[in-house]
Amino acid sequence: MKEYTNKTDWDRYFYDYKPRIIDNVIFSDIFNKYLTRDNSKSVLEVGCAGGDFLCYLAKTFQYQAFGVDYSDEIKKTKELFAFNGLVEPTLYKEDFFKWDPVRKFDVVCSFGFIEHFDNINWVVAKHADLLSPNGRMIVTLPHFSGFQYFFHWLIDRENLKKHNTKIMNLGSIRKAVEASGCRTEYLSYYKTFGFWTERTHLAPWERCVNWSILKFGKVINKVFGYDRPNSLFSPHLICVATKINK
Repeated sequence: MKEYTNKTDWDRYFYDYKPRIIDNVIFSDIFNKYLTRDNSKSVLEVGCAGGDFLCYLAKTFQYQAFGVDYSDEIKKTKELFAFNGLVEPTLYKEDFFKWDPVRKFDVVCSFGFIEHFDNINWVVAKHADLLSPNGRMIVTLPHFSGFQYFFHWLIDRENLKKHNTKIMNLGSIRKAVEASGCRTEYLSYYKTFGFWTERTHLAPWERCVNWSILKFGKVINKVFGYDRPNSLFSPHLICVATKINK
């Protein structure tokens, strides 16, 4: 299976991460709709280095927190939980695809993980295999298709190369989820418009392009509203699915 990133990339990405109080995260409106508070339930985040989402789910829904990541910076997740006054999560510094835990989880989630591989069906199936009966799977990924692809091609090509843009559509996600033995509960693009680049040094012309994209986005959001998911400009995709008992 082809990987678009490697351990060095993620060690570097999270190296300067500093803990902060986590009271809200993107997608919290979807979490609040499909998850319920229950301190007897467990949540596993795949690719948990950093830990913002795992921290939010543990804090908001009182879930027992578990995480797996092969990055050395998985330690930042433990630091984040301590900073937020939460019970220390159970973390596994493992390659997710070689990892074979002895238990299942009520919620299995990943945020910006599955798009770094070419075989989406296998990656999603691995998520589903870790679910308890009637467990919930949540996967999100950035949306670099439509006009987003053009925007990133202009000033963010290196980051674009780290993502499998062919799967960034509702059809690919739905097929992978259903093939994994789960039932799709919610599948959509997320919000109307958003754009970011992780590059810290832009040439003058690139800064001009970036400013123009963001200005254009403000107009789109003002005209259509902030919550009009679409395949042209939305910055994310999100799927919530439930394990089908056989």
